[in-house]
Amino acid sequence: MRNTLTVNACPYCEGHGYVQLLLGGSETCYGCQGTGSEQEEDNEH
Repeated sequence: MRNTLTVNACPYCEGHGYVQLLLGGSETCYGCQGTGSEQEEDNEH
């Protein structure tokens, strides 16, 4: 069994770690929890 971890820029915040709100301001990205990267864990059997 092999585990690989792929790290890509988050598609929601484009790697910034936050999203701009329509009415102004910003909030922590819900896709990456503020890390700016999306982690996908692939488990191969």
